[in-house]
Parts: sequence; C-alpha cells; structure tokens
Amino acid sequence: MKQLYLLPAALLLFALPTACGSDKGDETPEPSDPIHTVVVAADGSGDYTTVQEAFDALPVDNKPHIVRLRPGIYEEKVTLTSRHPYVTLIGDNATTCIITWDDYAGRDNGAGGTLGTSGSQTFLVEANDFTASNVTIANTYVNSQANTAVNKNTQAVSVQVKGDRAAFYGCRITGYQDTFYGRGTGRVYLRDCYVEGNVDFIFGSSTILLDRCTLHMNRNNSVVTAPSTPADHQYGIVCMDCTITFPSSDETDFDGAKFSYFHLGRGWYPTQEAKPRAVFLRCTEPSALKAEGWTVMSSTSPAPTLFAEYRCTGEGAAADRLAQRANGGRQLTDAEAAEYTVEKIFAKTSATEYAIDWLPATTFTDPGRE
Repeated sequence: MKQLYLLPAALLLFALPTACGSDKGDETPEPSDPIHTVVVAADGSGDYTTVQEAFDALPVDNKPHIVRLRPGIYEEKVTLTSRHPYVTLIGDNATTCIITWDDYAGRDNGAGGTLGTSGSQTFLVEANDFTASNVTIANTYVNSQANTAVNKNTQAVSVQVKGDRAAFYGCRITGYQDTFYGRGTGRVYLRDCYVEGNVDFIFGSSTILLDRCTLHMNRNNSVVTAPSTPADHQYGIVCMDCTITFPSSDETDFDGAKFSYFHLGRGWYPTQEAKPRAVFLRCTEPSALKAEGWTVMSSTSPAPTLFAEYRCTGEGAAADRLAQRANGGRQLTDAEAAEYTVEKIFAKTSATEYAIDWLPATTFTDPGRE
C-alpha cells in the first residue's frame, strides 16, 4: 500500500521524514493537538517583527509549526534551515504580505568573494516539508544594461529551494533574472501562484511542478525554464494548465527594448550528469513565443532529454508554429501525457533517492483553523 503524504505539512497523519528520501522520523501530533503558532507583524503587534526572528526561534522538535505573516513589507534575507522541517508560512494576503531583498550574484560577500547565484536569494528553504500560502517573495535587483556594465554576474534569485516536499499556494514570486531556483533534487509544488522574471527564471535540478500558475516575463528575449534534471529523475520542470503572459509589443523593458519574443526553455547543467527535462501541458502560449519554441544556452549545452508540449493553446501554439519547433522540442503523445499527474510526478518511483510518495493537496487548508 502506498504511503501518501498530504499538504499542508501540519496535517500529515503518518511518520514524517527528516531528510530528503528518508522515511524515518518522529510522529507528528494527532490532528486534535494544538499546533505551535507564532505571529510576525511589522508594526510590533505580533510575537516577532521579522520572519527570520520567527524562524530562528522555532523549537527544534521535528513537529509542525505555523508562522502567520501580517501585512507589511519585510525587507530581509530569510533562511529556513534544515533544523526546522514542517513549517507552514501563512500570509494574510499575498498583495500586502511582502518579503523582499535585493542581493545579486556579483555582490561582495564580505569574505573576499561574491555571493554567486546560490547566495543571491531573498528566501532560502533548506528544510523539508515547507508550505507557504498567500505571501509575496521578491528580489528587486534589476539586471539592466547599466547595472550589467558595472556588475558582472547579475543573477538575483527570489526563492531557492534545497529541501524536499516544498509547496507554495497563492504566492507571488517576483524577480528579474533567475527568480525561482530549485537547487536541490527534492520535489517542489506551486499551485495558483504568480511567478515573474526572465532569463531562465524557473531553473535548477529539483522536480518542480507549476500547477495553474501565471508565468510572466518582464524582459524581451526571455526564457521561461532552464532545467538541469538529474539523470535518474523521470521529471524535471513541469508546467501544467499554466498561463504564460508577455507584455505587448508597444511596451519596452528595463533596457528600453521593445517586447517581441521569448522561448519556453533551454538546457542547463551544473554537472555533466544532467539530462534536462521541461514539459508544458495544456498551457496558454501567447503570440510572442518564437515558432522554434526552445533554444540553447551555449554551444556546449546538453541536448535535452525531453523538451515537450501537450495540447497547449493560444497563438503561440498554433498549428503552423508547432510544426516549426526546434532544438529538441516536440509534442507529447496522449500516452506520454497520461504519465503527468501530480501523484506520478511526485511518486517515490520518479527518482531513485525518494523513499516515500508525496501527494500535495491542490487546495490549501489552514491547519490552524480547522
């Protein structure tokens, strides 16, 4: 019998894992037990005034915890360490509960080097079983031509996930270059979220499923995805029933260039073992999508294991455009598309390192208000 883990994390009824791929851990409290809850409020009316203070103060007890975020702009760089699994961050409203910072890869790290892409994030999730609902996480650094001339390495990540089983519901995740980084090899689920950026703004080695999300580009010649999928993973970055939006051609981006085109993805590899996979199923594709659909990062980029679409709509998915797909892009068959369900994408059989199945809920339920 399959062992299913349901989100929110605080509602899990089984023994929970303590590390990616592990099925060992303490049992969570029964659903009737109160869940430890703290409130973060910028105006001082809560338990803490910053998210980082709240995270740092959480007990290290392998039990669920809720952090409620009241309206405010929280200018801070936040890390949820691996010592604090099963945390649920709940904002009152994504438009008013905003966590923001402006680091970028080339910024001095204070130790004689630079932050690098992996140190540039606003919000880092190292813990397993993290859930966020109704919050905005932003990186406000803009890689314009003026900034590029001064600073090399201008990647600026908003969210970086290194843990397993992270879920985001109704969140706004915004940035410019490299917005959402699935740096680990765990599983990440985004449902009904808004993700904005450009230059492969959803990227990395995690198994990432974006379900009914809006993906918005804020620069011309953007690329939506850059997977570096490990060779033993069946799925990479999956966009399911998403809407891709792109500014009109009479608008200009931060560099003054008119918006004209974008690509769905290109392969990226931090190691030679990567086998890039990116799939768009039943997504709405605007006319600015280039007919070739897919592109390459460089002449040495790895050939994609799978770059594909399935029954997408919109002018970008017109029949004459689909016939011109290039750089490995193709259409899934009905049989192949049937393998793309939430349950199968996050099953333990989808990668050799996973010891348990994971089935995130498609609707967020506040675990503290049942």
